[in-house]
Order: sequence, then structure tokens, then C-alpha cells
Amino acid sequence: MKKIIITDFFTTLSKKHFLKSLAFLTYKLHFIRKWKYNEKIEKKLLDYLNLRESRIISFYNARSALFHCLKMIWIKKDDEIIINSYNCISVINSIIQAKWTPIYAEIDKKTLSFDLELLESKITDKTKVIIIQHTFWKSAPINKIKEIIEKYNLIVIEDCSHSLWSKYDDLKHGSFFDFSIFSTWRDKVISSVNWWFLVINNEEYFKKIPNIKKNLVLPPISLVCKNLTYNIVWMLSLKTYSFFGLWKAIIYFSRKIWIINEILEQKEKDCNNEDLNYMLPNSLAALALYDMHRIFFYQRDREEIATFYDENIENNYFKPVFKELVIETLNHFRYPILFKSEEIMEDFYNYMKSNKVLLWRTWTGSNIVPLWSNLENAMYKSDCLVAEEIASKLLFLPNNKNINKKDQRRIINLIDTYVYVKPE
Repeated sequence: MKKIIITDFFTTLSKKHFLKSLAFLTYKLHFIRKWKYNEKIEKKLLDYLNLRESRIISFYNARSALFHCLKMIWIKKDDEIIINSYNCISVINSIIQAKWTPIYAEIDKKTLSFDLELLESKITDKTKVIIIQHTFWKSAPINKIKEIIEKYNLIVIEDCSHSLWSKYDDLKHGSFFDFSIFSTWRDKVISSVNWWFLVINNEEYFKKIPNIKKNLVLPPISLVCKNLTYNIVWMLSLKTYSFFGLWKAIIYFSRKIWIINEILEQKEKDCNNEDLNYMLPNSLAALALYDMHRIFFYQRDREEIATFYDENIENNYFKPVFKELVIETLNHFRYPILFKSEEIMEDFYNYMKSNKVLLWRTWTGSNIVPLWSNLENAMYKSDCLVAEEIASKLLFLPNNKNINKKDQRRIINLIDTYVYVKPE
């Protein structure tokens, strides 16, 4: 039976994650929330980033990390914060809960970062902060953005959710501005199922750290267990993907009886999620620490796969987004491809699916992801046409450690034989 190749949510999942999760759910249950791994992973990350003079706070999720960062620098209600118009609803939920007003800036087609010609026009007297997003690992034009923010004396948060390992001017992402946020969420560069951390580079804000930590609490043990169960359930699903749809039954019943947590709940998509004070539990910190020790190997695998794609893809229906750019040391976290039209994209997705290759499309269909996020509550006015166009025509090829050489050749062969037939 032909193997099903999966892109989504299996970034680093392995037998080791399965066993570690199982251990914390059984004989290590008394260490599931609090012990020693939190401090270890925080120190490891600051050492890795060469930011030993900076400070770090770990949070259970994205909304908490960004929310507390924004509250730390909050001045008055309705202050404006400029963000990338191709973005995740978790970021926007945090902004709104922190009483800021999000201002969406158009993106550049080549980099998926800010269109610098339009960015400056978004700055007003109310603008206090800009969040720079390194979208799908590609560096934002940091030096040019520096000139703009110095001109207007703005605070900058560097969103490195996709770009752990990536560098710009030989410095690692997260090193350049007042704050940076990173993620080890379940489909990121490394994975601990859930976890975000805030790095504070500006000494002016160090004194506010104790007050933040004082207000943080550990997640309920039931929630931590659901995160660990996720690794177990999805490993079983991964092993049964090619066995008569058994994986579908495993996922269905796991969700039905609430033993795994949803990726994003509806209140997050509605920008109404107020669960903003959870710290990182010990068991998830242990998973992150394990993956930090493996990051070189994950990076090597992704770079080899991306290089193989770059050298072998010849197709008139789409183009790799970042192939022709002059790149620095980057992590190749995703391999985005942009289609000529939405119709061709949908047809290609179904074609690959019929050949048992499931492509990643979580960032497809809406520039505020995931699809069906509440754009009205997110204060988005549908005026960033480039971001909307890109989101409507973007897919991602498999690019993780589970994709072997045989899988890569199979994907290229499918691409080479694909022909779009326009419906009559």
C-alpha cells in the first residue's frame, strides 16, 4: 500500500516524543507541570541566540506571550500597532485583548514581509509599535525597517515564530529590536506541542518582569495532559495513515471524547480569548529542550529537501516563492509555492491528494489565518489586496524530517506529470 506523505502538523514528531509524552502521563505524572526543565530551556535558548544579557519569559501559548509584552509597553487605550497583513489570528487576538488597535500594512510579493513603500504611510501620531514578522523563515528587510522606526522612534517586536535558526547579517533572528517572540508550537521549527517565549532585549523593561511572572499561573493539569496526548494520538495516526483510514477514526474519537485539544478554539478566531496568564508547564519544556538538542538535524533535513526542490522543480503552473531570492542563513521551515490562479491551486491540491500527498494549506484561503477567522472582530477592512491574493493561491510542499529521498522523488515526479485541464 502506497505511503501517504503528510505536510501538516508533523514537523518534528518522532518515537522519542511519543515515549516522553507517555512517560509524563504515567510514572512521571507528578512532574507534569512543575519541576526543573523551564529554567533549563530558557537558558538554552538565550545561549543559542547569543543573547545572554537579555531576559526571557516562557508562556504556554502565543496569545499570552504577546499580550504581556504589549501590556508591558502599553501607554493608552487605542494606541496603534502596525502588523503584517498576512498574519495569524492569535497575534490579533492578543493585540485586541491588550487594548491596542491593529493597523494592517500591505506585504511585498517577493518577501511576504512589509511593502516598505507603503509601510511609512501607515504611521500616525498614534503609532507606538511595529511587529516585524519573518514570514515562513524569510528575513524581513531589517536594515531598511530600522531606518523607518528610528525616524519615528517606534518600539519593535520581532516575530520569529517561523524563523528559529535563521540569520540576518550573521546575527540570529530575535537579536535586532526591543522584543522578540518565538514559538515551539506543534508545527513550528521545533515542537513542544504548545509554547511561546518572549525575549526582552531592552533593559528599560527588565524591571517589569517580576510583575508579569507574579501574575502567571500553571495551566490546568487536564490541559497539559491533552497536549501530551496529542503526541501519542498523532503518532498512532501517522503509523496508520495508510491503513484503510484507521487514522481518521483515531482522530475523530480523540476529539469526540476530548482527550486532545483543538488547535484554535472559536473564541480565539473571534478575538475573544482571555486565557492569557498561563506559564509553561514542565513537561512541555522537557519536549522543547529535547528538540533544541536536535535542531541542527532538523535544519539539515529541511535545507536538503528545499535544495532538492529548487534544483528539480520545473513547472509552468506555480513558482517557489523564495527560490530566486539572495538568502542568508535560513531555516527553510516551509516551502511555499505560488500558483497562477486559485483554480489551478485547488486542482493541484486535489491531484496531489488523490496521489496520497497531503499538502499544507493552513495559511491558504485567507490572509488572516486560519480560514473562518472573524475579520470584523479582527478590525480587518479587506484593503490589503496583495496579501489577499497571495493567501488565495499559496500551498506548501512537504518539507520535514519524515520526508525521505524516495518521497522527494515521488513528489517531483507528480509535479512533472501534472497537467491542468480547464473545466468546460
